[in-house]
Amino acid sequence: MRVLVLEPGYSPYTASFRDEAEAAEKIIKGNRQMLLPFGNEVIALVCSEVQDDLPLNRSINEQLALKGRAFVCGWDGQRLRELTRKQAERYSRRYLYPEQLVDTGDAWMAVPQHPRVKPADERLGRKGWLLER
Repeated sequence: MRVLVLEPGYSPYTASFRDEAEAAEKIIKGNRQMLLPFGNEVIALVCSEVQDDLPLNRSINEQLALKGRAFVCGWDGQRLRELTRKQAERYSRRYLYPEQLVDTGDAWMAVPQHPRVKPADERLGRKGWLLER
């Protein structure tokens, strides 16, 4: 199963897992929730249910600021599915820049920061083999 992993401070990367249970277990610690924040019914975001003490990851849309690790995957209405290569590339470009909270005096503002690339040996999951890419 191919998913797009979003980690605080790093650019997104694709990872492969046996199934959705393994992906959720390795990426997210504790209770998880599945959201459909992208304006369609085929792409899902799986993140931690309680995000209070986690670092800011990214603003997903106007209503949702994500904290902690999460992953983007497909959704067929009943089960999580893998992303196609095209979907993974699209959402990777969309969320390329991690964000940092900055106090502007009046309020906190999420400011994009320069993305760091996570070394391959520190990434979660396995790298897809040649024909999966």
